[in-house]
Amino acid sequence: MARLIDDMKIERIKDATLEMVVANGYGGASISKIAKNAGVAEGYLYRFYSSKNELVNDLLFTNVDELANKIERLLDELHSVWEIFEHLIRSLINLSQQQPDRIKFLFVLMHDYNFNLIESQRERIFELCKRIKEIGLEKNQLRKDVTEEEIYLMGVAYPIQFINLRLKSFFNNTQLTDKEVDEVLTLCINSLKQ
Repeated sequence: MARLIDDMKIERIKDATLEMVVANGYGGASISKIAKNAGVAEGYLYRFYSSKNELVNDLLFTNVDELANKIERLLDELHSVWEIFEHLIRSLINLSQQQPDRIKFLFVLMHDYNFNLIESQRERIFELCKRIKEIGLEKNQLRKDVTEEEIYLMGVAYPIQFINLRLKSFFNNTQLTDKEVDEVLTLCINSLKQ
């Protein structure tokens, strides 16, 4: 029974961290505030994480790893860049509708110069973008000078930026319609075409 309680506490710590980073940025999320919001003592939190950086890195690693696993599955199952982008962008939009704080968390950390992906994850994302590029070039779906960085930008970064604007009600405060999703997808793909 004690193990179940510990798992629940760890989940509360992770949820509180995600909420604090989204609400206050990385710099505004302190261990004491996280522990208080999670309903645990700071000492308990330090039993599992040596620092705020380690805790946030763990959350970021988990979220980026899930995204990379999704891209990997899409590469294994689908055969065109359009299909891969469509499924990836729709999954990001679905995530934003079901768990908006996870998209916000990714957005906040993508724009925080005090925070970087660990090298192995950055390399994995690059390799996945390279595979998308190879498929696109082989099937003449992408322009010949397209870069892995552009593929990441249009397949992940721009959709997350767009979703964040909607979540912030910057121009519009409604959920994305299928038509709008198709427009975002078309914009992303067309930017990479010949």
